[in-house]
Amino acid sequence: MQNQNGLPMKDLEIFGVIKNGKFTIPEKEVNALKNGGMTDIVELTDLKGKDIYIDKLPARLSIVRGEDGNPALRIDPVYMEPNRHPSLNDSERNQLVRKELANIKKSYVDKEGNIQTDIIEYDQRTKQFLSYNPRDIKAPQSVNGQELDPHQKKTYKEGETVLLADGTAFQLSPSAPKGLRSNKSGLVLSVLIDGGLSYLLITGVQKLLGKESQEDKAYSEGYLQAIKEVQKQTERRIARNPNDRDAIRDLNNIKEEYSKISADSSLPKAVRDEFDINAIKRLNSIDTEEGKNPRKRSELDNGFDRDL
Repeated sequence: MQNQNGLPMKDLEIFGVIKNGKFTIPEKEVNALKNGGMTDIVELTDLKGKDIYIDKLPARLSIVRGEDGNPALRIDPVYMEPNRHPSLNDSERNQLVRKELANIKKSYVDKEGNIQTDIIEYDQRTKQFLSYNPRDIKAPQSVNGQELDPHQKKTYKEGETVLLADGTAFQLSPSAPKGLRSNKSGLVLSVLIDGGLSYLLITGVQKLLGKESQEDKAYSEGYLQAIKEVQKQTERRIARNPNDRDAIRDLNNIKEEYSKISADSSLPKAVRDEFDINAIKRLNSIDTEEGKNPRKRSELDNGFDRDL
């Protein structure tokens, strides 16, 4: 079966994530897989192998690159007690389990004699250690409208906290529900896909650990402008395909964020008025020019808005 939205459909069927052509896990978990993140804990049932049968298996799921380079399903089961990691000593292990550190960087020499790096963090949900190679990570081009320089991209890939000029702080965290931690509850990332920029709105971002954990609820100017770009991109997707469920979901997410911004009394009235939820158009409507001729608008975009 062909991959859809970058998902390994055959793997998902084998492990019962898809049955009779339909997902058996909640829609938000499906979206997590599509966006390259980890699901929350889901329950896999009736797992049969050559010499094994598992009635129920609580686990978190994610999509990784298989040995053949194609997407593959990764299953991280829930452990009763924290497992161990061969690269960590007891002190390092305890620091991660106690949330004293967000992650630990470890270097090693691979079979070819090359120096490699692993970033190791602890997943409180499954009670196991996760690791990744920074070389496998693609950093965003910008966050909240602020372009990342090469040093910031390197910092991001290595799991360290990136600090922007407007005070926004964020950190890559594969174990976090949205794949990120930040001092902001919402972030807009721009990512290069097929040579064009795509915008991704992420809300409900988990807090940073330790002394940096205090959430800054103020909306930065960059975020306010970036969310408008997400709105435009999403409306163009709906104009091209009114039945695009992912785009409609994204638009509803944007509407929720607009409602929060327009109700924030700390913002000037002029700013709040800009984010009146009634200003968001549904471009699949016949009473809009772009709804009547979405192809024309798509041509004007020159291909620089790619579906995420």
